[in-house]
Amino acid sequence: MGKINLETFCGGALAEQFNRVLQEITRNVHDPNTDAEKARKLNLTITFKPNEDRTLVKTEISAKASLVPADSIKTTVVMGKDIRTGAVEITEYDKQIKGQLTVDQEGRTFDPTTGEIVNQAVPAPAAEPRIVRPLKAAAAE
Repeated sequence: MGKINLETFCGGALAEQFNRVLQEITRNVHDPNTDAEKARKLNLTITFKPNEDRTLVKTEISAKASLVPADSIKTTVVMGKDIRTGAVEITEYDKQIKGQLTVDQEGRTFDPTTGEIVNQAVPAPAAEPRIVRPLKAAAAE
């Protein structure tokens, strides 16, 4: 029985298919969005279909990769109904209310979307004197 060189079989198509799928697996292994430790597989299938008198055999080659899917991505969304319009709304929650300014540790206010400093310092509001009455006195009035 003669031997077949897999490098030159089918005009080199077997080796090309193998190398193409091997590159897919290599890209998948190095993709930071996939699980590094899960196994990948390369399936090389050679199908032989002989004619009626068994003198000629049609041969089909296919190579397939079993890759690891990308990791899921998680986020939080806020849903609600606009009380003025009744429209249902959804937005991604990113720990910052849209349009709200942020104050850093030095007391400077900045816009979180642009990073632009709006004020150099935010003075603490002056405390207004408040008159506190005991509950019994307030209830008697």
